[in-house]
Amino acid sequence: MKISVREAGEAKIVEVEGDVDLGTSPELRSTLFAALREVRKLGLNLAGIRYIDSSGIATLLEVLKDSQRMNKDFFLFGLTPAVERVFRLTHVIRIFRVFADEHEAMESA
Repeated sequence: MKISVREAGEAKIVEVEGDVDLGTSPELRSTLFAALREVRKLGLNLAGIRYIDSSGIATLLEVLKDSQRMNKDFFLFGLTPAVERVFRLTHVIRIFRVFADEHEAMESA
């Protein structure tokens, strides 16, 4: 898994490529929590994700819960069909703020 973080106006965007699973989700968790502390808006680009398992979903739910507690915006965009299918099967698609792409996310967030 490859993770990069960049500034986008008043937000930070975390970009992830590869698989998010039990072995890689701790690194993603650490990156997301660190970025969340620094900004009011945090976006996660999932366009490069090939696979996500329950540990990856749990990580995203943890970050969402913390963002709500801290009164910060956390949003997702760029879900691939495979990732969107997992989100729908686990019924978390309606819990997150999900956008088609970064432009739509930044306009709405």
